[in-house]
Amino acid sequence: MKVKRFTAANMQLALRLVSQELGADAVILSSKKVADGFEVVAALDYQPGHEQERAEIERQLRLQQELEEAKAASREPQPALKKRDERYEERMAFAGKSDLSSTESLSAVLSGLKNDDFSRAAPAGSGKTGPDNGRDATEDSMLRRRADQEGEWYNSVIQQMSGELRELKDWMVSHQGSAWDTHRPLTWQQSQLWQRCQDVGLEAAWADRVASRIDGDVPLEDAWKKALKLIASDLPVAPNGLLDRGGIYALVGPTGAGKTTTIGKLAAQFVIRHGAESVALITLDNYRVAAHDQLRTFARILGVTLHVVPVNGDLNKALDGVRDKKLVLVDSAGLASQDPHFAAQLSMLKQAGARLKKLLVLPLTSQGRCLQENYEHFKAAGLAGCVFTKLDECFSLGPAMSVSALTQLPVTLVTDGPHIPDDVHYPDAEKLVKLAEQMARMARTRWQAAEAMSFATQHSSIQHGV
Repeated sequence: MKVKRFTAANMQLALRLVSQELGADAVILSSKKVADGFEVVAALDYQPGHEQERAEIERQLRLQQELEEAKAASREPQPALKKRDERYEERMAFAGKSDLSSTESLSAVLSGLKNDDFSRAAPAGSGKTGPDNGRDATEDSMLRRRADQEGEWYNSVIQQMSGELRELKDWMVSHQGSAWDTHRPLTWQQSQLWQRCQDVGLEAAWADRVASRIDGDVPLEDAWKKALKLIASDLPVAPNGLLDRGGIYALVGPTGAGKTTTIGKLAAQFVIRHGAESVALITLDNYRVAAHDQLRTFARILGVTLHVVPVNGDLNKALDGVRDKKLVLVDSAGLASQDPHFAAQLSMLKQAGARLKKLLVLPLTSQGRCLQENYEHFKAAGLAGCVFTKLDECFSLGPAMSVSALTQLPVTLVTDGPHIPDDVHYPDAEKLVKLAEQMARMARTRWQAAEAMSFATQHSSIQHGV
C-alpha cells in the first residue's frame, strides 16, 4: 500500500495531484482545509477494515512529514525566482511609464511584453533594457508550455462537462416531450406547453409548431392562452353557407363514419328552406346487401329523387341528369383500401372532376392514426374539405383537428347527434379548441380521481390486513 499527503490551493488541484501521482484507482482517506489551501490524504491498494493498514498509513504519513520538514530546513532562496520577480516588476514599470497615446506605442509595448525584449520595445530615451539570461528564457519557456498544457486540459474538461450537461438537459426535456426526438422542445416552458398540447390530443408535429412560437418570458398560464389562440388560428374552417348556396357534394370515408346520416340531415334542412324539388340524392353503395335502403327511406320521407349508380357505372351521367337541382348529395360506399372495389369507386369520383366537391367524413371517435390513414386513402380523389361527425360520442378532438390543420383540409360541418335534421352545424375554430381543452381537463380530472380512489382502497386494505 502507498499513502501520500497532497496540499494544493484548492480541492480540484489537490485531486489532480492525486490522480497524477497515484492514478485513477487511488482512494481518498481524508480531506481538510489548511492554511495553504486544502490537504488530501490518498492511498493506493488500500484495504479498509484492517488494523495493520491504519498503522501503515500513520507510519508513511509521519515519514512524509519528517521528509518535508527536512527539505524545508535545508531549502535556500532560489535566485531564478528572485530574477523572475524582478523582471515582472520591471515589465510592469516599463508598461506604466510608456507612452500609450498612439497605436504604434501601444503595439511596441505589447510586443515587448510578449517577446520579453525591453531593449526593442522601449521607447526612445527610456533607457530600459531587458536582461538577456538564457536560463530565464528557458524557465519562461517551460512555464509557458506547462500553462498551455494545463489550459488544454481545462478546455477538454469543460467541453466534456458541457456535453454531459447537454445530454442531461435533453434527457430531462425529452421525458416531458417525445422519446422519438430528444431535442424537443428547447425550454422548460415549451416542454410544458408541448405536454398540454399532447393532453389535448394534438399530433406531435403540430404541438412542436405551437410550442416553438410561444415567447418564454411570459407566465405559463398566459403562454397557454396564447397557444390556444395559435391552435385556433391554425385550424382551417370553411366559410358558412353550404345549406344556403347549394352545390354538388360527395361524402367519402370509412364504414360507420356517419356519411349516410349526415346526408339525411343536410337534405332535410335544405328541403325545409328551399323545397323538395331542389334536392337530389345519388348513391354509389352497391357493394353491400341493402346498402342504400337507409338513403332510399330518407328520399321517400323528404320527397326527393334518388339515383343509384351501378357497379362500374357512369357517375358523370347521373350528375348530368340532376343538373337542374340546387343541392346534389352523393353517398359513397365505406370500403377498405384493400377492397378490390375501392379503386373503382375512387376512379369514379376522380372522373367527376372539380364540379363534384369531395368531403372526407372523420368520425371523432376514431384513433388519430386511423384518421390519418383515412386521409391518405381518399386524398387522391381531390378532397375539398372534411366533416367532423359523432362529436357527442367523442372524448378528444385533437386527433381530427390535427388531420385538418396538418393537411390544411378545411372543416366544413360538425355533427353532434343522431337527430335529423337538427344535429348538424357550421364549425367555429375557437369553440372547437375550447371544447378540446375542456375534454382534456376532464379526462385528467377523471384519472386523478381514479388514482386517488385506488390509493385509498389499497391503503384501507393494508390497514385491515387484507
